[in-house]
Amino acid sequence: MKPIPRHWASVRETRTLADGRELDLTVHGSSDESPQDAERDARDRLERLVASGGPGRANDPDREYYPDRRLPEELLEELHGPDGELIAAITRNRYGAAVLNTDALLITDIDLIEPSPQDRAQDPRGSFLSRLFGSAPEPLPEEEADPDAFGLPGLHRRGEHHARSLALIETFRSQHPELGVRTYRTRNGFRLLVTGSEAAPRSERARELMEQVWSDELYMILCRVHDTYRARLTPKAWRIEVDRFESLGTRFADDQEHQDWVARYRAASQDVAVCRLLDASGPAPSAVEQQIIELHDRAVRPTSGLRLA
Repeated sequence: MKPIPRHWASVRETRTLADGRELDLTVHGSSDESPQDAERDARDRLERLVASGGPGRANDPDREYYPDRRLPEELLEELHGPDGELIAAITRNRYGAAVLNTDALLITDIDLIEPSPQDRAQDPRGSFLSRLFGSAPEPLPEEEADPDAFGLPGLHRRGEHHARSLALIETFRSQHPELGVRTYRTRNGFRLLVTGSEAAPRSERARELMEQVWSDELYMILCRVHDTYRARLTPKAWRIEVDRFESLGTRFADDQEHQDWVARYRAASQDVAVCRLLDASGPAPSAVEQQIIELHDRAVRPTSGLRLA
């Protein structure tokens, strides 16, 4: 995989656009060479953004939410294969969680499936076939998707959605006996680590496989933008009662404020997990795939039995 940029810079300027709008713009740049080169990249991107008509345009290359380019992420660790090639990297994302980045095996997340209105009209239990061949499913609200919410009032449907999603995954596995599939339960759904696909993150093959299990469209865009599959390895801060990373106003690891937040976050993460391993099937992974699986599992604690966050 391509190395994660080691240097980031941001340019913030107020610019008047061709249509007369005056906007405060923030554009990020990156470089493997130096902070100065990253700043030059940011300024080049700012000029292109202004020339394209500014944010919100169809050809805007700098959209902020799941944009068409990578946002700044601190590089935490690199993983190299037996031949010395870079096969994975861990970064800190925009809300402070550690994220696995790799193109060596396919990773996808699946939200719990909420029956569509058509399903409910035809069958109060929801039609699984319509999920396979009909319109895309709606994610289940987070408070109902929580796998640790058994017995809470009003959450009796959670098990139904869990079973429906597992049936979809089982169909996927039966249709692809050539693939290894590791199935994990996350707080709001499932995660699949798929080995043997040899599907590059930006490939049509990757899109086809992820669409078959109703992967989130924004997640698929993010994989194409980063040219890697991504998997969160540590909890979301608001689920472990830690203040929001975004509120710090800094993403520089040398800042004391940043270091203090990381210490609070790590301490609060000790009693939770990110995934629970449910099943592993299919052919054995390659040596490189196994190396990444082991890194993933050490971080997400899939057999700990701890609360998911």
